[in-house]
Amino acid sequence: MMESLNRDLRVGCIVLAFGLYVCWASFTMPMRGEFIESPGIFPGLMGILLVLFAAIMIVKAMRKGGRLHVARIVGSTISIMKSHEHRPVLMGIILPAIYIFVGIPLIGFYISSALFMTIMFYVFVEKWRKWLLFLPIALGITGILYLTFNRLFQLQIW
Repeated sequence: MMESLNRDLRVGCIVLAFGLYVCWASFTMPMRGEFIESPGIFPGLMGILLVLFAAIMIVKAMRKGGRLHVARIVGSTISIMKSHEHRPVLMGIILPAIYIFVGIPLIGFYISSALFMTIMFYVFVEKWRKWLLFLPIALGITGILYLTFNRLFQLQIW
């Protein structure tokens, strides 16, 4: 019981730090027109929710007696990185980070979106292990994104 409270406290601290970073990054994005049209509004709101839920998780764990042990954070981080059962979670964090911070700035939103979806389908959808099926679906979704935002709403996405 105590170990799960300590784990909840560690996870809450990590999510809190991530949420604060998301808030900072999204609200420092350049504004386009009105505040509601800003590209950082949705990520900012999600960051606020992450901070809120992380704070609730931290307070609940501390009220029940959870304690933060720095040595265990390092040890558990190393074991998580080596674990095969945590690999899907790590890939679910690393791949979107590469997509957002590397793909979009280097090759643009639409091409990186098609590549990202193709890779995510290949990694996470085990029933569809054929590249011929991934590519048309990813290109179709990217085409729908382009038509919706560029043509229908007349918004330029990077």
